[in-house]
Amino acid sequence: MKTIFAVLSMLVTTLLFFNPVKGQSVSYSKEFSMQLNDLTKQYKLNYPKSVKRYYLQNGFQSLWIKNRGEAKRIEEAMMLLDCVLQYGLAHADYHPGELTYDNFPAIIDEPEKISIQEKVRFDILLTDAMITLINHLHYGKLNPYFSARKIDGIIKATSFSAVNELAKAIEEEGFTAAILSTQPKSKVYNDLQRYMRLIKGQYLGDCYEVPEAEIRAVAINMERLRWWEFDEMKAIPKKALYLTCEIKDGLPVFYKDSRHLDPSLETALYNQLPPKKKMPLLLPKIKTNKD
Repeated sequence: MKTIFAVLSMLVTTLLFFNPVKGQSVSYSKEFSMQLNDLTKQYKLNYPKSVKRYYLQNGFQSLWIKNRGEAKRIEEAMMLLDCVLQYGLAHADYHPGELTYDNFPAIIDEPEKISIQEKVRFDILLTDAMITLINHLHYGKLNPYFSARKIDGIIKATSFSAVNELAKAIEEEGFTAAILSTQPKSKVYNDLQRYMRLIKGQYLGDCYEVPEAEIRAVAINMERLRWWEFDEMKAIPKKALYLTCEIKDGLPVFYKDSRHLDPSLETALYNQLPPKKKMPLLLPKIKTNKD
């Protein structure tokens, strides 16, 4: 089967080289294919197989850098990545070193000054960042049942697909709303999320400082709710939810971390693990904790 799949992939790629999609030059199609098959460049992607599937199904066309009219979509995507702290996530997970506001104005306004290689790389990285964000918002960043590798695999882990969600969102007028709709829908999650947006958005503008420990407690519990709530968790015996923070009457209420799970989850969520150190078990058993 692997040999057949490899042959089919080569045939698809060859056909695309000689029969590019209308409006897409052979050089662009070839560059997308080359970069997506470059193992060194793939290593830097969070979801390399998902990204490659996206461009395969759209004929190796640019998703973001088509014309000046696409600038709005790039700005919306960049703004979402800029605001990931409001969703209890970390900037470091979305290629902040390469996806900068200094890069995309020139790509849109002065494309002749930017090489094909640079434009394609920007396009691929932004696609990977958005697929990563969608998966993090839906499954959680550290889901113990559905790892990034499992979600990214050829065999579908669940009926939810970040590739499909991004493809739909890019065609909708409300792009940002479509991306954010992949989050859990429960009241307890929405309350935490609204509070996080308040303390990382409005309160900062009003010079109202919230202790970092409180912000991280909210983020930790948003992450747990993502693991627990998404629909296909029905396939796994659902246990009672372990929470150490909830929002009551608009204010956070903190519970004792009796199982001492918060520190390890905080360390992993905020990318503070030493190199090559395995993430500790985050969720051996889940139960409501209101001691």
